Amino acid sequence: MIKAHCMRLKTTFTWQYPLAALGLLLALPLTANATQDHDETPLELSGYSLSESYQVDDDQPANLESPILKRLLYRIKRTSPKSRAQYSQFSQNTTWREMTSQTEDFRFWTFSRPARLTKIEKYSFKQGSSDDEIKGVYVCHCESVPHLTGDSTTPPQKLIVLSRTIPKAIPVNIEINQPIRVSGFLYSRVLDPAGTQLMFITDRIQWYPEEAIHKISANQVELSKLGFDLGLVDQIRENNARSLNGRDAEAFFQMLAAINRHDDTPAKLFKDPSTVLSFSDIFTLSPEHFGEAVHLQGVIRSCSVVSIPHQDIQDRLEISQYYQLMIFPDLGGAKIIIRGKDGSELNYQRFPITVCCTELPQGMSAQEVERKQCVIDGYFFRFWKYQSARTDLVESTGQLSPLIIAKQPILVESGLDVLDRGLLFFVLGTAAMIIFLICYFRFIDRKQKPPLENILENLPEKIDISSFDG
Repeated sequence: MIKAHCMRLKTTFTWQYPLAALGLLLALPLTANATQDHDETPLELSGYSLSESYQVDDDQPANLESPILKRLLYRIKRTSPKSRAQYSQFSQNTTWREMTSQTEDFRFWTFSRPARLTKIEKYSFKQGSSDDEIKGVYVCHCESVPHLTGDSTTPPQKLIVLSRTIPKAIPVNIEINQPIRVSGFLYSRVLDPAGTQLMFITDRIQWYPEEAIHKISANQVELSKLGFDLGLVDQIRENNARSLNGRDAEAFFQMLAAINRHDDTPAKLFKDPSTVLSFSDIFTLSPEHFGEAVHLQGVIRSCSVVSIPHQDIQDRLEISQYYQLMIFPDLGGAKIIIRGKDGSELNYQRFPITVCCTELPQGMSAQEVERKQCVIDGYFFRFWKYQSARTDLVESTGQLSPLIIAKQPILVESGLDVLDRGLLFFVLGTAAMIIFLICYFRFIDRKQKPPLENILENLPEKIDISSFDG
């Protein structure tokens, strides 16, 4: 009876509710496909869920006061280059055409794409308070560069990039044409007087100028061409005279990696010798010349190998270690006086300069380059502070040192080396001359016979004594 009752239930469910049963069966694969096609992992960095992403409407005029938009600005500010690089891998094969036609499927994904910056406008938020950390945004008008990402089938299209900050050297409210890179969230497809455009949200735009402009020298352009984001100079400036830490670690490793890519002689890294800093320029011009080319000469006091523990830096920038050199330049008898904010003074007749490079002269170890005279052609990073025995003695907050980033030190002969070698050649030459003279006179002596032998050789064969009387 129980079995019969169950059969009746099964029959009732199957035939009395055929549409519901069919709907349930059809819904199962659809749900599975939806989960597969709409994986929430690529948008995790945004802090929003898939359902929340559908709250943003496309094909509408841009609403810069949107709470969702502002929240994304705060979110992107707290992301790291490592996390942005990691999550942008999900979108690396997405075409511009797919982003435009299927914006809802890629909303809040992280993208990293090259673009051309054509104009910047500043927008201040109307709704907010004085305590808000972000009080406005820069509206960057850009154009995509599809062929640089292998997307040659899609024509260039106009974009709007909302950036929390911009490089200070880029002018605002004028027409420009600068190569940049956008690393941030895809927000929406908006209606604009110029047509339908994709809108992105980023913390900062990465800047790679191709020619010298105001406040950017030809040498800095060469550094940019090697892959250094010149917009990071602003972060370097903000951290000047501080110890090295995470605040400008990205700038440090990017500059190190960029110079490491230079495969020619160090001198050919510089295109404009007139802007190359000297040792004295570093002290008098540093507030305006962060990231500028520098040339100096000195003696390597110490050299040590520093391993880079960050796997992200190793993978993304392709460097795993560098060499840290402490160099003492020749001051020519002059003194350097460092005055602290408290009025204290430190006098130096030998002032340390820190040089970080990726290579040493071929075949030489860190110990072998110590106490050698060298020339450094590199870029001035900034002043950094570290503890030393001398600063500890006077209870100072730390030792200041200019930090230079180069590819390798070029060893040269010092004046003492030349003098010592000259004396060595003189001694060796004198000894060789003495040995030559000794050998020469011995040879001459052998060729000459004793005086008695010479007399006998000169005697006549016959002596006639007949003329003498008995």
